[in-house]
Amino acid sequence: MSFSTYTAKRKLNRLRRSACQLFTSDSMVKAIQRLELEVEARRLLIRKDRHLWKDIGERKKVLNWLLSYNPLWLRIGLETIFGEMIALESNSDILGLATFILQRLLWNPDIAAEFRHARVPHLYKDGHEEALSRFTLKKLLLLVCFLDKAKESRLIEHDPCLFCIDAEFKASKDLLLAFSRDFLSGEGILPRHLAYLGLPVSHVQTPLNEFNFAVKNLAVDLKCGVRLVRVMELLAQDWSLSAKLRLPAISRLQKVHNVDIALQVLKGKGIDLKDESGSIIDSRDIVDGHREKTLSLLWKIIFVFQVILDEDQLREEIEFLKKTLRTKRRLALLRADKGCQPSPVKARVPYKHTSRKITLLMDWVCAVCEFYHLKVENFTVSFSDGRILCFLLHHYHPGVLPEASISHSTTQTVECSPRGRLELNSSVSDSDGSFDFGPADLQGTDLLCFKELLENEKNNFKLVNSAVAFLGGVPAMINPADMSNTIPSEKVVMSYLSFLCARLLDLRTETRAARLIQAAWRKHKLKKDLLLYEARNKAALKIQVVVRRFLMKRRVKRQNEAAIVIQSAWRRHLAQNWLRKQKEAQLRDLQHKAASENHAAEVIQAAFRRWYKDKMAQRTAAAVKIQSWYRMQLWSHRYKRIRRSTVLLQAHLRGKAATVIQSAFRQHRERIKFQAMRLSAIIIQRRYRAVLLQRQHRENFLKMRQMHKAATVIQCSYRRHKQQLDFQRICWAACVLQQRFRAQRQKRLDVKHFQQVRRTVVLLQAAYRGMKCRQVLRRRQEAARLIQRLYRAHCERKRFVIFKSCVVNVQRRYRAVVAAKKQRKEYEHLRWATITLQAAYRGFYVRKQLYCWHQAASLIQRAYRASSQRQHFLALKDAVRRVQQQYEKIRKAVISLQALWRGHRSRLLNDNPKVVKLRYRLRKVSAEVKEEDKLYNKTSSALEYLLRYKHFSYILEALKNLETATRLSPECCGRLVESGATNVIFTLIRSCNRSGPCMEVITFSVQILLNLSKYHLTVEAVYTVEHSLETLLDLLQKYREKAGDKVAEKGGSIFTKACFLLALLLQDKGCAEVCTLPKALDRIRSIYKLTARKHKMDEERTIIRQKLNASVNGSFYVPATPRKSRFAPDWVLRKDKLKDIVDPLRAIQMVAETLSIVL
Repeated sequence: MSFSTYTAKRKLNRLRRSACQLFTSDSMVKAIQRLELEVEARRLLIRKDRHLWKDIGERKKVLNWLLSYNPLWLRIGLETIFGEMIALESNSDILGLATFILQRLLWNPDIAAEFRHARVPHLYKDGHEEALSRFTLKKLLLLVCFLDKAKESRLIEHDPCLFCIDAEFKASKDLLLAFSRDFLSGEGILPRHLAYLGLPVSHVQTPLNEFNFAVKNLAVDLKCGVRLVRVMELLAQDWSLSAKLRLPAISRLQKVHNVDIALQVLKGKGIDLKDESGSIIDSRDIVDGHREKTLSLLWKIIFVFQVILDEDQLREEIEFLKKTLRTKRRLALLRADKGCQPSPVKARVPYKHTSRKITLLMDWVCAVCEFYHLKVENFTVSFSDGRILCFLLHHYHPGVLPEASISHSTTQTVECSPRGRLELNSSVSDSDGSFDFGPADLQGTDLLCFKELLENEKNNFKLVNSAVAFLGGVPAMINPADMSNTIPSEKVVMSYLSFLCARLLDLRTETRAARLIQAAWRKHKLKKDLLLYEARNKAALKIQVVVRRFLMKRRVKRQNEAAIVIQSAWRRHLAQNWLRKQKEAQLRDLQHKAASENHAAEVIQAAFRRWYKDKMAQRTAAAVKIQSWYRMQLWSHRYKRIRRSTVLLQAHLRGKAATVIQSAFRQHRERIKFQAMRLSAIIIQRRYRAVLLQRQHRENFLKMRQMHKAATVIQCSYRRHKQQLDFQRICWAACVLQQRFRAQRQKRLDVKHFQQVRRTVVLLQAAYRGMKCRQVLRRRQEAARLIQRLYRAHCERKRFVIFKSCVVNVQRRYRAVVAAKKQRKEYEHLRWATITLQAAYRGFYVRKQLYCWHQAASLIQRAYRASSQRQHFLALKDAVRRVQQQYEKIRKAVISLQALWRGHRSRLLNDNPKVVKLRYRLRKVSAEVKEEDKLYNKTSSALEYLLRYKHFSYILEALKNLETATRLSPECCGRLVESGATNVIFTLIRSCNRSGPCMEVITFSVQILLNLSKYHLTVEAVYTVEHSLETLLDLLQKYREKAGDKVAEKGGSIFTKACFLLALLLQDKGCAEVCTLPKALDRIRSIYKLTARKHKMDEERTIIRQKLNASVNGSFYVPATPRKSRFAPDWVLRKDKLKDIVDPLRAIQMVAETLSIVL
């Protein structure tokens, strides 16, 4: 069910509640009680000669009077008066209202059940007609008075006419007077009597009420001013303006006067009646049909009143949206581990407008678009791509317009660069850059992309229109051609958004429970996440303090150890320097001494020193590596011991919470590292691909976008399904709560109403019982004597009944004893027979099982023997086959010789001159026969006549020749099928009427089809002709047997042949097709019933005729023995089987048996 249908039903239910409140008001309840007392006291009474439930003419008159009301008013009145809902297809269902009036207003099933005769149907006791008349009178008067009061109180919002335009009555008073004149007894002026009871009627339908206020042409329909005044009445809620109109507005002065009334109301509201150019809008401009000034006036009316927007409701919705957005953002920040402080958002420039409602409308649009990170600046360009309208509908009804179907690539998100190519706009807000370069400035691929963007915008507007049509209540004011690739009209967008906002806020009440639950859950989730975040921060701070303290201690310790190492190294360095200097001094002394001794010694020493220096350097490097590895292992073991101790302490102190926090911290730290690495890799890849693979990347992107769209649609469908399930559960819970609340409220109303009715009924019962008691007292004296006589008779009857019951009991006991003995004997016999059968069955079962075993053993033996003998047999078989082939050739030769000899011998023995002469004549005729007289050629000529000529005599002659050829030769049947003449034959059958020549054509045509049905190769061609079965059914219907119909008597053979042909075609696969034809089985049943009735009438006529002949001749009438029909032919119409299908009843029975129809 669409939202528009739901809204219509909701408005109808609201109207029903208003009507019930009006009907149960104190004044109406008191008036209804007075009316019921008047009717019960017979001061308002229907004449005794008027039978509203018997007389069809009177019922029709009352029904026409009530149907003169507007169907909507009549429906509300009947539902309120009777207290039940009427199931109608629509508010204009006249047939349903008429049925309800006839069955419930002019008739009452409860009264009928109370006065119904116990045995005789449709017979009622005395008092039924009087009770039904009182019921109808009360309901009818209540209906008329209630509808008049409801109309005067403007119960329906758009206030339609109470009576139909073409109704007989146009006033409630006239209807009551006509009813009083024709049906009431001793009543003068009924409206005056009802006014005395508190039910006055005063409504009179005027020509102004029947005026057609629909506007089809602004320049023409607003000239008279009547429609403008009606608009001002509805907007200003001043219902006295219509009384100032001059109707009918024929002259120019009358029209100017009417328009002035509307303009005076606008001036009284302080509206400046000037158009955009500054010229004053005058009533004469409207009367003269000035289009621009008329449109300016209408726009001023729309923007000044704007009754469709509720300011308080809109402001409440904006606050709710802002709170929801803040909650969602805080939840998102908490999930992203960025704290509960939202990121700074740029302040939006407030939209300024003279109307407060327009400013609130812009705030509402911006509040919704902030959920989707869209920026709205105005009512023109921002709405040119349709995205904002799609997001508005998706926010409130995501099931009607999924987000995946919205096209995000539009001319607002993609700009045209000065170099002539399309580039992605870096701003999420709308931009006017898309209008700087038109399609003429683009070339090649860019033009295609631009067209694709325009197509996306059109798709967005199509989605908006389809969703709005589903929601209903919003006029179709926007067109994609007027919105896309241009600057939309600000007034049109404002008006459309006003209607859309009013409709969405109106439907918001249906999802308000779900939205409140969502908001409460978000608040609860936010509080829970905040507590968790604070606890996690506290734990992290504690861990950080401990870790920092531990690191500080370790750093101080390492510094001390490093200082000691540095000091020892420095002292070693100083000692080494001093030792080196000593060695150098000694060396210089030795060198100075040995310088003069030998130069070779110096060379050797220099070489040795170099070798020794390299060797010491290698040893030093190795020692350094060993020391570094040793220190690394030492500090690694120390770190691991400290880490294990820390972990054990943390696990002991904090348990699982510290572990979770540590894992979260490490995960966060690794995620940051990974994101940094990933960002660096992405930047490098983007630069590289942007230089080398730009076009390929664009193609891949287009391909991937389709895949992403498909994935997005699947995800959206799945999420929508989950949301629908959640929404259905929430709706079910809300409905249960509403039902409980409504049931409780209805219970209170029903209890109160029951108490009032009970008090009234007690009073009525007291009065009625007093009257009955007085009647009983008057009758008791007369009844006393009767009671005495009856009592004496009763005593005698009682004694007789006692004596009779004793006799009956004795007889019953005796018969019971006899029956018990008989049943016992039968039971014993049955038990003995059962035991015998059980024993026999058990023996049979054992023997059968033993027999199966023997059979299995025999089968195994047989199979073994067969397998052993088969090989020997196959060898013998080959030899015998060769011998038999030789023998077969010899046998055929001998048989041929014997046949020739026997023929020659027979001719010698049996020939006489007559036979010889006959043989000679046959040979002569065969030799002299013409080529065109051969059956093959006659078939060809007949087919040519049938297919080419349209003259009736040629067609009839061709059909005769074809009937002979198809009856005698199967080859001719095949040629007829190949030529396609079957379609022509069925066409002839359909085009013929019931004249004599046409019946002859149909006879030969059906005979040809029967001849074709003899052979399996040609019956398929008859069956596959289009509408063949329907044609045969029509033929049966046309020539069915009717008593006294001469044409039907002549067409009896057509009927029987058509039946047999239909049975032949339906034997294999035509039954299912016939069952699918509309009313085919019903037509066959009706034909069978008519034929059976004709057959029965013929039999009765024959019997009467035979009886008359027997009485005239003086003999006795002996009825003929019924003979069963022998009907078992292989196909149809051979000379030895003509009698089997002459009977039409048997023919139609054959068709029914073929179709398995139960007749």
